[in-house]
Amino acid sequence: MKDSELEKLFKRYYNEAMLYACSLCHDKNLAEDLVAEAFKRAFVSIDEQKDGFKYWLFKVCRNCYFDHLRQRKRLADMDEALVKDDEELVERVIKEEEYRALYRAIGMLGEDMQEAVRLYYFNGLSVKEIADILSISTENVKVKLFRARAKLKHFMEVDYEF
Repeated sequence: MKDSELEKLFKRYYNEAMLYACSLCHDKNLAEDLVAEAFKRAFVSIDEQKDGFKYWLFKVCRNCYFDHLRQRKRLADMDEALVKDDEELVERVIKEEEYRALYRAIGMLGEDMQEAVRLYYFNGLSVKEIADILSISTENVKVKLFRARAKLKHFMEVDYEF
């Protein structure tokens, strides 16, 4: 097909295609992009038969619109995944920093309190088991844990530079 014939088709159907595209997307700039892409695709795949070009053009325009929606959805999904990953990363960094501060605070406790805290919280031993290991009474283990928690709370609340 000659360029002049393509130009005639463009001039003849551009406004109708624009109205159709605007009715789909409700955005003039997007409609212009859709119509341009639709004409490009239609011209590439047109055969010598001009009958039904308007129908073909509108179908291509509609497909361009749906392609745009799919692409926008994929981009939105990717953006959402990136935001979620960023949020998870920030949360993980904060949690790691809190753990570091907690470990440093535990290091500031006396040896006996450190051992009781580690055995109870990190190793999951009961008060009785800790008492047997440390060769002290269960009441003494409870007191050490109580005092250790109070000191750790104080260390974590106060803006210490560990």
